[in-house]
Amino acid sequence: MSDYFPTPETFERIAAIIPAYNTSGDSTIIISTDGKSTTLSARVPRVILRLARSRAIDLNELKNKVRALTQRTLLPPLPITPRLVLIPVKTRLPRIAGDATYGYINLHTVKEVYRSNNKPYHSLIKIAGQTEIPVLWSAASVNRQLALARLAAAESAGYPSLYGGKTLRESNAVYNPEIHLLAAKLVDIFYDILALKQITLLNQTSLPPSSCPGEAKH
Repeated sequence: MSDYFPTPETFERIAAIIPAYNTSGDSTIIISTDGKSTTLSARVPRVILRLARSRAIDLNELKNKVRALTQRTLLPPLPITPRLVLIPVKTRLPRIAGDATYGYINLHTVKEVYRSNNKPYHSLIKIAGQTEIPVLWSAASVNRQLALARLAAAESAGYPSLYGGKTLRESNAVYNPEIHLLAAKLVDIFYDILALKQITLLNQTSLPPSSCPGEAKH
């Protein structure tokens, strides 16, 4: 167990923050972009809170603003800094009620998302450092989260208050809730279509071969 905790100067090196069990109980593993990992005694929610506080960010306020941007009430992405945009994903089943089941992946470190055949996991997220994170959600659900995180990251860059009052870039954009709602709905439609295509392909591969022309019928 380590006393190490990332400083704001090293936030961009965070690739994933994952809940884990060890002999001491519920803990957190921080995976860096070089593939190295550090285990902390604190649980994931506490680690996320400390990351936000180190940037003078009110975590509840950040979540509320991102919910407004993405039109999502549950599991909003968390743009802690421009280079640390955390995507919540379900990485394990709880042993007891109250255990953390969600980890966070840094949007900027994601290389690939693909299906997993290692049940109960349904997908794998490949991140920087040649690390694969098994996820209990489907690849389509993970990709939906990635799209919402990109939306939140792009829009948050124009609102300095999301990053502890630090100005990131000049922006003349005016907040338009109708545009944000449309963008979020388009994300849903796109990944619903993708999910339907995946189901269709699975059904096609599982169908029995059709009868040959001229084959006798009984």
